[in-house]
Amino acid sequence: MKKLFSVVLVLMIMLSLAACGKDSKTTGKKDKKITVGVVQTNANESDWRTANTDSLNNAFKEAGFETKMVFGEGDHAKQISQAQQLIQEEVDYLVVLGLQSAGWEDVAKAAKEAGIPFIMADRKLDLSEDLYTAMVCSDFEAEGNKAVEWLEKQALSDVKIVVLGGDTGSSAQLGRSKAIEEGAAKNGWEIVFNQNMKGWDETLAKQAVADLIASGTEFNVVYAENDNMARGACDAMSAAGITYGKNGDVKVIAFDANKWALEKVLAGEFNLDVECNPLHGPRIVKLINQLEAGEKVEKNAYVDEEVFDCDTITREIVDARSY
Repeated sequence: MKKLFSVVLVLMIMLSLAACGKDSKTTGKKDKKITVGVVQTNANESDWRTANTDSLNNAFKEAGFETKMVFGEGDHAKQISQAQQLIQEEVDYLVVLGLQSAGWEDVAKAAKEAGIPFIMADRKLDLSEDLYTAMVCSDFEAEGNKAVEWLEKQALSDVKIVVLGGDTGSSAQLGRSKAIEEGAAKNGWEIVFNQNMKGWDETLAKQAVADLIASGTEFNVVYAENDNMARGACDAMSAAGITYGKNGDVKVIAFDANKWALEKVLAGEFNLDVECNPLHGPRIVKLINQLEAGEKVEKNAYVDEEVFDCDTITREIVDARSY
């Protein structure tokens, strides 16, 4: 009997230890932080990009996620390498904001093979739907079409457009440029200058417009594919004594709608600013939480965006801006 009691006691201890081990493993998995790898474009590309980075970092921190964010700094090949490294580090989710639309197939395939959901943010990439989990992006061509529709309503007798494009090959540049080029062809407008500025750079845009003025090139519309380049163009026109904006000779169209740029719309310096919403953090947190809960998520989601016209904008709209 004593021997039997000893055997039963040993078995009970072993079962207890096994149960404890199982509980510890389960608890450890439950308590483990979700790690999100983020491949960002640049650290200080523009005010818009800063707001975008802050939105991601703040939302992930509030959600209790661990964030591994890397910056391509204008180098597409570097972004590809960074993404592959994050996959090797076995992040739980991979969020990519690509400098270029093309060239992400191998990364997406590697993430899929590793069981890591691939999420496109900000910019749509050239990937088949089976290679990514979800997309939370802006519709850049739609943004450009909003600007074209506004310009059509101005009923200018002779339209000569300066197009200041963004980074060549980025979905933002491709979409916005496509819209104005097709709009010009449709309406018989003349594009007198169409050049992309590396890094969406304000200084390059300012110099480009200054050179156009010096060469005697005539224009009455500036279509700048971000706020910073629109500001650079305005600085060049101010230096040359050319009037612009609400009461000037040149219409100024900008994109992004940062708060400081909306101040310029309110002041009549920019005629139009088309919103590109950078606050993707909360949207991606919601998406990840849905995936964690095993819920079905929307595959392709475009963010809602507005248009701000100098004739209709109000002080209340500007003051309500969070970035």
